[in-house]
Amino acid sequence: MARVEAATGIRRTSPVETSIDRSTTAVVLSLFDTGLGIVRSLGRLGIPVLGLDSDSRMPGFRSRFCIAKVCPDPVSEPERLLRFLLAEGRRLARPGVLFPATDAFVLFVSRYRDDLAPYFRYALPAAALVERLANKRQQYELAEQAGIPYPRTFYPETMVDVQHLKNQVKYPLFIKPYYGHFWRERFGGTHKGFKVQSPEDLTDRFEEILPTGLRAMLQEIIPGPNTSLFEVNLYIGAGDATLAQFSWRKIRQYPCEFGVGSLVESVWDPELARLGLEFCHSIGYRGIASIEFKRDLRDGRFYLIELNPRLWQQNSHATACGLNFPLIQYVDLTGQEPEPQRGFAEGVKWLDAGADFQAFWDSFRRGELSPWSWALSWRGTRVFATFAWDDPGPFLRANEHGLKYLRLPLYLLKQRSP
Repeated sequence: MARVEAATGIRRTSPVETSIDRSTTAVVLSLFDTGLGIVRSLGRLGIPVLGLDSDSRMPGFRSRFCIAKVCPDPVSEPERLLRFLLAEGRRLARPGVLFPATDAFVLFVSRYRDDLAPYFRYALPAAALVERLANKRQQYELAEQAGIPYPRTFYPETMVDVQHLKNQVKYPLFIKPYYGHFWRERFGGTHKGFKVQSPEDLTDRFEEILPTGLRAMLQEIIPGPNTSLFEVNLYIGAGDATLAQFSWRKIRQYPCEFGVGSLVESVWDPELARLGLEFCHSIGYRGIASIEFKRDLRDGRFYLIELNPRLWQQNSHATACGLNFPLIQYVDLTGQEPEPQRGFAEGVKWLDAGADFQAFWDSFRRGELSPWSWALSWRGTRVFATFAWDDPGPFLRANEHGLKYLRLPLYLLKQRSP
């Protein structure tokens, strides 16, 4: 395991990093922040990395740690993407290691795993399990069978179901999708769902959702601030061995109530780790799991929010804390038998400055956060979504070479309260 300096979160080189065979190419599917973290975690160690994405605007296209190419879209052009990947695989001297970094790419790799197997290695659960985990309703059914607590949830299929439920539930509630990647295509990249405050809100929202063909559930909101949201990350290798465990909590997220972590901090909680492992072991999980829980202020219990069968957006955070998940997967899939990694630096923060500014601004307008408190909360930040001194290109791409900052006054004017 990489040793860490607990006070700073700065990683030192470990024996596993100096002794590994780097001759196999890593193929990263998606060059958004998640994929960029994978690219840097491997590329900095001299591992050859091929980065693929259907959107050439993604920041990872500017990273010096990979060769980046535009590929077909996994949702709208899966057959073309398969042919593209097979052609890339035939050019490799040995089977490459696949890192699908979005839900859509995970489903693609899982569904075409037999076609890809001669040219690539991947760490995924069984195909049937991937399909059940991608569907959040079926994921909660798995949690129910495993005895993992999750928020009370309802599954209206028609407006008749909505009318039946609307006066029988307690508000506020949250409407969330069965399939997140289809939802984001329809409602926006950071949009996780709708909060509803009344029967009228509920009816209006489902009248908007159901005609799209998307399926959505209605879920109890577990009370508590952003700091009650935690995530545990696991890598389970061959033979059911747990090779790494990492955990962190959100400090802020954007959108503020139901969003993606914009400022997060590494923490360790044994109960959180126990629940994550128990869920994975109960369903026969294999590979990387990213599992979000929320601690209920009423009883102190953790409730499952979701499990994602892939690396998470803030995965570079774990690398900086001493647990390089992409490297552990790479070593495992290339047959180099990694040893289980124990411990990581706590109190280290990861920051997406752009999203965190939006989170701050929304909180400031509601009188919940002062500029001084916001600035102080950044202390301890060691890792950033796109910025890195040794790899500035992705940050410049993501921020349009500074044009986003020049447009900041216009953004503030548009967001100003009437």
